[in-house]
Amino acid sequence: MSFKDDMKLDVLDLDRAALNQPSLYVENGEQWAQAILDRDKTKERLSAKRTEVDESVRNDPDKYGLNPGSKPTEAWISNKIAQHEEVVELTEELNKAQYNVNMMVVGKEALDHRLQALKILTELYKGNYFTATSRMTDSYKRAIEKSGEEQSEALESSERMKKLIRRRMEGGNGSDT
Repeated sequence: MSFKDDMKLDVLDLDRAALNQPSLYVENGEQWAQAILDRDKTKERLSAKRTEVDESVRNDPDKYGLNPGSKPTEAWISNKIAQHEEVVELTEELNKAQYNVNMMVVGKEALDHRLQALKILTELYKGNYFTATSRMTDSYKRAIEKSGEEQSEALESSERMKKLIRRRMEGGNGSDT
């Protein structure tokens, strides 16, 4: 089941939703902590790679395209570090890791909103809100029709009811004793 599906609430299943809330919160919290760990590890790898490339650029600037006779400036060195293929890849990986952390924060906030919605729905349920409003819905009307049909079918197939109907039609009092 997806996270979005987990966020959905059904007024006819509030007990399950309430019981499920803490485990959803813990699961999201674990994923958030893992996302932060992954992001921090990527930051460390990026920092180490930047240091490695910085040293390489300073030790052999000609390898990085320094014009002959020129002296490398700090801005030139910074640009060469930022353009290095592995630094670019790690920067992109760091951006994705930060995105994952941000999405986990959104998930935590969604769970907080879900908890508030659960509280509100529970209060509405306790106040019989859904009983009054649900009678106006198509699904309620279909349920009434279906139950009426099922009752009619049950009565029509009942031997006891058939006897009572025959007695009434024959002029009896309808008692089945």
